[in-house]
Amino acid sequence: MRITLLLAAAATFGVVHEVGERGSPAPGSSTLPRSPATMQLRSLEPPATEVCLGDLAPDFAYQGPDARWRRLRGLVAEAPVLLIFGANDGVLRIVEGEREALMDLGVIPVAIVGSRLGTARGIVNRLELRFAVLADPRGVIAAQFNALDPASGRQLPSWFMIDAKRRVRGLGRQALPLRGYAELAANAMGLPSNTATRPAAK
Repeated sequence: MRITLLLAAAATFGVVHEVGERGSPAPGSSTLPRSPATMQLRSLEPPATEVCLGDLAPDFAYQGPDARWRRLRGLVAEAPVLLIFGANDGVLRIVEGEREALMDLGVIPVAIVGSRLGTARGIVNRLELRFAVLADPRGVIAAQFNALDPASGRQLPSWFMIDAKRRVRGLGRQALPLRGYAELAANAMGLPSNTATRPAAK
């Protein structure tokens, strides 16, 4: 299964996006005014619950390259998403190396980094990444996925495989694999892995 030409073209270049407060549209784009009453309502939002296998993934908001705000539900409607938190440079390079294999499976890799937009853009340029990177400096997305250390405010290494219905089909916490992201995604989605060992040619 291959993702659409639109997604393939979009994934050709590393893209940095930023998220709004509590996963909502950024200031100025919300339908609610930023009044004290509105801010009080936001502060009364229930805390994130643990995201488990089979759960609906939190429908966080992110800003696309055209500056429009979108939600996860729109992204997974195009293709399943492998969401990665807390990746260091080494892991990001590994995901980049497996990007084509992931796209051949019809899976979009998306990294969430706990840094500001400019820093995230620098990471993309320095590592020459060609997949989407979301800047999450306040830990808005990470908190929704229970991938944030409440003591330090840092992301916890975690991954989530999310299908077209926004269901979590696979996940791993506290550590990120050093290889095999395409196979990991294939196993979670029940797809044949194109990384499986083939018999040697005679």
